[in-house]
Amino acid sequence: MTPRLTVTLLRVLFVTFCAAIGAIVASELQGTIWPGLILGIIFGLVVVLIDRLLKGFSLRAFSSATFGLLLGLLFANLLIASDVLHYQSETAQWMARLIVYSTFGYLGMMLAMRSNRDEFSLIIPYVRFARETTQHEPLIIDTNVIIDGRISDLCATGFLSRSLIVPRSVLGELQTLADSRTRLSVTEAGVVLRF
Repeated sequence: MTPRLTVTLLRVLFVTFCAAIGAIVASELQGTIWPGLILGIIFGLVVVLIDRLLKGFSLRAFSSATFGLLLGLLFANLLIASDVLHYQSETAQWMARLIVYSTFGYLGMMLAMRSNRDEFSLIIPYVRFARETTQHEPLIIDTNVIIDGRISDLCATGFLSRSLIVPRSVLGELQTLADSRTRLSVTEAGVVLRF
């Protein structure tokens, strides 16, 4: 199945599951399934719509936002725990808590999403993220790697996903070896020395 067809199938199954759960709950509470069925379908479609709106939102951005939200809520909790609002009325305290928690949560999420990987290593010193370009950097091959002959087996396993570069100096060295007394023959498995 194509990924698009799979995603569509999962969405249809999710909406169907929500409709079935809504129908079961409504039949237990009211004796009829229709209000629950309709509410389940609406709920499932709203979740699918939210999923469609979050299409460009990556897992890295989500984890960064979650981490920032946790840090923001921690700082808001420290501020609220300082009893700054101790002498205010309950309504004023509730409103102040709501404003402080939402503000610090929002700022924490935005700051974490805008930060890069190096800034995360300052906060969490033992976490080091690998660079994204590491897989795309080519490998430079030396003469002894080609003469050894195992590089083709290594590439066939799929362990090396990078491009391989053979510099001209290495090709010149191989040509010198080929022209010398030692005969150098190239096979599918690599370069083989014959005496």
